[in-house]
Amino acid sequence: MARTFNDKTLKILKALAANPGISVANLQAALDKSVDYKSFHNALYRLKQQELLESRRNESGSGLYLTEEGARLIRRFRPERDGVWKLVIFDIPEKQKYVRVVLRSKLKALHFKKWQNSIWISPYKLDEEIEAELNELSKRFFVRLIKTNDINKTDDLEKLF
Repeated sequence: MARTFNDKTLKILKALAANPGISVANLQAALDKSVDYKSFHNALYRLKQQELLESRRNESGSGLYLTEEGARLIRRFRPERDGVWKLVIFDIPEKQKYVRVVLRSKLKALHFKKWQNSIWISPYKLDEEIEAELNELSKRFFVRLIKTNDINKTDDLEKLF
């Protein structure tokens, strides 16, 4: 399912999205000590290894840019509503509790909210990749993705978001 990142890496990604072409020194200064030196450089290294950011020459020297995959990923952090509610319903046996725990954490990362114990809901657009992963899960476990815009009462749901 979707990748998850620690808070420091998320700050770096968001700062890069807001300032394409920023130098490493200016990026670190923009984070204003909220990310220590070692964590900052380790996160940059990992993001480059994962091909989410790249260094390129620009008019003022060398700058950092999100790759296409990095830009797609950052859009997940700023979800858009598309007028369709997505419900994920699952029933994963206790023997496979780890799968259930991982699924819940991934749903949280995708901006889903718990509606009931095994029913999670989101009004935000889902990437095709995420839908494909949920479809794969449905082949091995009882995991269903339901998309609808016909819910009789949504006041309580809107309060979640």
